[in-house]
Amino acid sequence: MLIKNIFMELRSRLRSCNVYITTGVDFSKNCNLKISIQSNCIVLNYYDDCKLKRNDSLSSIESLSDCDEYDEETDVTAIIPIAEFCYIIPNSMSCLKINQNTISFRILTEPKNGGNFFNELLAPNKLQEPVQKNELKINVKANDELKFICRNCSNVVSEESVKFDRVLELPSVNMDLSEWFCHAHVSKDQEDVLKPNKKDFLYRLTFFMINKSSLAEKTNKFNSKRDVYHCNRCLAWLGLKSKDSVKLFNTEVKIIQNGVEQAVFSHKTPSDDMITDDFIFTIEKMTREFNLGLQYTVMCKIVLECAVSTNNKQYLLIWVMDRELQVLKNVGEFIENDKIKLQSNFLTKILFKVESSLNEEVETWLADPGVVSTDISKNMFLTGVEHLQKMSQKVPECFRNTNGYCVSYLKV
Repeated sequence: MLIKNIFMELRSRLRSCNVYITTGVDFSKNCNLKISIQSNCIVLNYYDDCKLKRNDSLSSIESLSDCDEYDEETDVTAIIPIAEFCYIIPNSMSCLKINQNTISFRILTEPKNGGNFFNELLAPNKLQEPVQKNELKINVKANDELKFICRNCSNVVSEESVKFDRVLELPSVNMDLSEWFCHAHVSKDQEDVLKPNKKDFLYRLTFFMINKSSLAEKTNKFNSKRDVYHCNRCLAWLGLKSKDSVKLFNTEVKIIQNGVEQAVFSHKTPSDDMITDDFIFTIEKMTREFNLGLQYTVMCKIVLECAVSTNNKQYLLIWVMDRELQVLKNVGEFIENDKIKLQSNFLTKILFKVESSLNEEVETWLADPGVVSTDISKNMFLTGVEHLQKMSQKVPECFRNTNGYCVSYLKV
């Protein structure tokens, strides 16, 4: 099988397309390949060395754009149709790179609705398919009895019966504090202003803040001298403590309501991994808030902080490069040579880096008013990094790093 996987980054406004193809052939040993760039498709011809009848050397790589007929001597031919999404400009292939079993190059495209580099025609009422937004469902209701338990060992960490008078969402930390109220506040500390009362349940993203009086006395006593809030039975990392309030995370705590265990927050379109869902939702929500009120998408910088111990934090630096990148990929895991079909999706492309301490680069990011940050749980931090590393494998290894950052996608 010549082609195993196809991944294309199509940028219609820039009239360009980055093509990444994974094959079943090791080109470091045999590189008898002809790439034909045509207006409606990309054709790959692979010749077996044993049956080679052409006069080319074994290391020849061609980019032909005026080939009207396919070579009858070809052992394997793979046709990648792209006319459904755009047209290719012949003779426009550049940056060709072949590394072991991967092929990558860049081509120029032209829109299907006409126009050229000097005159662009845009449909007035045609909206592109947006990135699908994951919505969050709050399972805590006002005046309903419930109790909180450790997700790891099911230890009850709250009072046996807890009720909340108010269930309110916290505003974005990217907003000016003066915009939250109709009168002046002396305190400039956000946590002081938004301190939860005894019967308040304040939530944001995938964490929530409650007054520590709602938690069990034995649990509070166990954590009396700790900043990181732990389960008093299994020592699981549950959240963070700040004065009289505690910040707990959806990935670490569950609730029991009417005899039924469930997550504090659930997703309307969940996957098999709730922690990954929480991670993706956190980044999507912070990116939307960052671009709130802006006409065009602006690159967003996010810092996710994870308290490893009382005096030590890890940091995940995320730079959202393209929030609505159109990607073409093959349908299914395996591709037959004569039945290649592409589907279009809109993804979020990011750069990320993990820092194990508060170094100069992290301090620069946190001091930047254009950067948004939030605390996440230890499980979400580790799972999120693994998820981004997995998503980065969609492109060849030589394209996964740039300027010290890893290239990845939020979800594919």
